[in-house]
Amino acid sequence: MKRILLVSLVALGFAGLAMAADDASLVQTLASQLNVTPEQAAGGAGAIFNYAKGALPANDYAKVEGAVPEAADLVKKAPPEDTSSAAAGALGKAAGSAAGVASLGSSFQKLGLSSDMVGKFVPVVVDYVNNKGGSEVGGILKRVLVPESK
Repeated sequence: MKRILLVSLVALGFAGLAMAADDASLVQTLASQLNVTPEQAAGGAGAIFNYAKGALPANDYAKVEGAVPEAADLVKKAPPEDTSSAAAGALGKAAGSAAGVASLGSSFQKLGLSSDMVGKFVPVVVDYVNNKGGSEVGGILKRVLVPESK
């Protein structure tokens, strides 16, 4: 009886890990490819999704969030924006400029990452969204994060 219980608990544990791995696959991808902690990966991805949420029309962001349901949870893990960088980010978002994406640097610094890591996170996140939601949804995100791709 103890053996059956142990086997059942182990099987449930592996099932739970498999579900957690599916939910955290963007975080895991960022952590492994960019050699950052899972917390830094989640916060950085959250900052990127939060930026995109403010920069995209609501219907476009809904497509991104539909492709990456964990985006809503990741946004909650993003560091809070400074009022000065939020103002700069708002100007950049309105213009769709590189300055808007560069405003993410302060969020990354709060995570213990250098601001140049934004440029390393963006292609990984865009590629992930492209794989999950198709090229149309990936393109929506890419246009707002990589201004020269317009």
